[in-house]
Amino acid sequence: MSGKEMPDMSANFDNAFPQVFSQPSMLSSGTTMWRGMSLEQYCLPPGETSKYSLEQFVITINLGQSFQVERTLGKRWQTGLMFTGAVGLCPMYTSQAIRWDRDANVLLLNLEHELLTCNAVELLDTDQYEMLPHLITQDILIHQIALGLKTQLRTNGSGSRLYAESAATFLAVHLLQNYSTRQSSIPEYVGGLPQQQLKQAVDYIQDNLAQEISLNAIANYLGISSYYFCRLFKQSTGLSPHQYLIQQRVERAKQLLLRGEMSIADVAQVCGFAHQSHLNRHFKRFTGVTPKNFLNL
Repeated sequence: MSGKEMPDMSANFDNAFPQVFSQPSMLSSGTTMWRGMSLEQYCLPPGETSKYSLEQFVITINLGQSFQVERTLGKRWQTGLMFTGAVGLCPMYTSQAIRWDRDANVLLLNLEHELLTCNAVELLDTDQYEMLPHLITQDILIHQIALGLKTQLRTNGSGSRLYAESAATFLAVHLLQNYSTRQSSIPEYVGGLPQQQLKQAVDYIQDNLAQEISLNAIANYLGISSYYFCRLFKQSTGLSPHQYLIQQRVERAKQLLLRGEMSIADVAQVCGFAHQSHLNRHFKRFTGVTPKNFLNL
């Protein structure tokens, strides 16, 4: 369970497909600070691509109606029906070309090599692994994670970093477990974090509520991997790190509102929310009332 510090992958992503699709993405995490992963959504008319390969592991999720897809992968030719919710997987540095026969609404998750490799070292005790391509498969977990990331990006923007990094870690582990040549079961750890580590994690979050907290920063601070930190923290608190962070930001906002020294907009900023409406949404979700109504109780 010892932590292996991951390299800094927090630089902004440009779109991974600028030369592949003629249409621009309708949603992209390119301007956010997601670490190890980017997200893009495209609505594409029927068409085809020339051959290309990317430096990321690409997950395609079909959000729209079914369409027929054809793909050349190296020297292989594949065809199939990309049904609603279907998932496609393409390993990095894999040459491919794609053709589709009708409008396609797809979500693309692009995972960096370092993200997969660091988790492979942690889980498989090796950085030698091979990811397997899939033209079409059904994977409910990947589909749910992708929809959650899309929602977070739309509603929270850059404030979704901890959520996105947790999701990226779970995605990497899931892919290594199920779609690599070195599949391995992960040992179960129960009982949560030791009390001292739990206190350190909670203190770290409390001290950085106003900042955009990185999952890897907390895990490295505790000396364990990001994946095990997420699992053990939830066992200890009943909440994911992201859920706990939002809860504590709302609690801090309640304290500051009761003091009456700041505007609601200023409270939102001090507590780490992206903007006032971001605070309003989460505040009402946790308390049942908006910050303004809270002050009138």
